[in-house]
Amino acid sequence: MPVNRRRLKSRLLLLGLAAGLAWGCAPSTDSRVVARSSDFVVVSAGSKTTLRSLARAYLGDESLYQIIADFNDVSRVRGGQELVIPLKPANRAAVYPNGYQVVPILTYHRFSPKGQGCDKLAVDARSFAKQLAYLRDNHYSVITFSQLADFIEGKAAIPPKSVILTIDDGYRSAYDVAYPVLRRYGQKATIFVYSDFIGAGAGLTWAQMKEMVASRLIDIQPHSKTHSDLTIRLEGESEKAYTERIREEVRHPSQAIERHLGLPIHTFSYPYGAENNAVLAIVEAAGFRLGTTVTRGSNPSFAHPLALRRTQIYCDDDIKIFAKRLDVFKNVALR
Repeated sequence: MPVNRRRLKSRLLLLGLAAGLAWGCAPSTDSRVVARSSDFVVVSAGSKTTLRSLARAYLGDESLYQIIADFNDVSRVRGGQELVIPLKPANRAAVYPNGYQVVPILTYHRFSPKGQGCDKLAVDARSFAKQLAYLRDNHYSVITFSQLADFIEGKAAIPPKSVILTIDDGYRSAYDVAYPVLRRYGQKATIFVYSDFIGAGAGLTWAQMKEMVASRLIDIQPHSKTHSDLTIRLEGESEKAYTERIREEVRHPSQAIERHLGLPIHTFSYPYGAENNAVLAIVEAAGFRLGTTVTRGSNPSFAHPLALRRTQIYCDDDIKIFAKRLDVFKNVALR
């Protein structure tokens, strides 16, 4: 982590000729480029420049704005302010002498309208809105599983306070209750569906999922075919028959999602969070980059990609409990 950003900026400017720094206008913002190298760009902010617009222009993703904020120790941009933007994060694994970054994956199942009684797995709309507002107001970045996969694979950095939102099973309340709240706050979520439930009485329909996917806020990924425990071998079932049944549990929802929604398949959610070596091998062979359990906890860059931890959010979790679920850094003395 940089300890003196003003000194770094001065050194960049002084070493401009040696480093081959370029001068010019900033793309897609009203800021002005003061200096640029292959590793950094120094900009002078315009009156309409924001951290998000800078992240979109230089890092290719506005959700990475917190990287710029943390590097410059700022929470907002003032006109005329000079900022240093790191173009190549030197620490993609986010491991530091005092610990390492971790990513919480929050799990929801059902949602209820305002004012209804507490059903353990049904979070009401008002509570869900308060939780999304908390994420926004406290500068958390809701990222996607594709971003998390790149982080784990060492391909890209993610914002320092990253979190992922997931909704399991594919209940209709994800569309009726959660989706309007997600739209209001502009937050992304992944819904894991098991294909036998789609179109059932309480289940989502393909039309509803298409509408949500079109918003670019919602991703749909597989949660098996029947929602059975994939680690349990049926009585009298041969090893070959068991393996083929698990392959079908993985293959059927994946093909259905690709066929109906045209989405790439990358993350598998194990029913009940249950997995074993045989299940992991089948999921890996099917081409999944990630897999999720329901073991509570957050995930570092060195997490097992096919056995990611998730934390369940319950209807009686108040905002203080919710905040405690957002573990984004593990303090450990590494030297």
